[in-house]
Amino acid sequence: MAPWDELTPPEAAQVIANELEKFSPTLADQERWLVLNKLDMVPEDEREERCQAVVDALGWEGPVYRISALNKEGTQALVQDIQRYLDARAEALLEDPELAEEEATVRRMIDREGRERIEQMREEARARRRNDDGLDDDDFDDDDYDVEVEYVRE
Repeated sequence: MAPWDELTPPEAAQVIANELEKFSPTLADQERWLVLNKLDMVPEDEREERCQAVVDALGWEGPVYRISALNKEGTQALVQDIQRYLDARAEALLEDPELAEEEATVRRMIDREGRERIEQMREEARARRRNDDGLDDDDFDDDDYDVEVEYVRE
């Protein structure tokens, strides 16, 4: 909830929502909860107004949790609700094979979209490097920056 850059918390929340949609539309369609953190950094008399601004900016209609992870304010309710949700979901999946299959299908779609988006981002980064360097760096991979260890016997 405390702005760290030129974006307001409602703008930052919208950016995150937009990025989620770009990364995986299927994931973005899943049930979500809004967790407004860092309330300890907001003056108490401004908290409600700032939280409501985020809710309004997103047109949010789902669950909202106002927390401060630093001083654990509101975290107990969030953790308990998460556990209740997971328990109920697990039970529903065990009782309904069709629901379990639907869930598996959705998970596969999210995985596929995520892999495709990551590959697209890698390709965009390769293209930027080629443009920046004037080099064709087709052999670039994420391991280029790993530390390599050589063992030498003396």
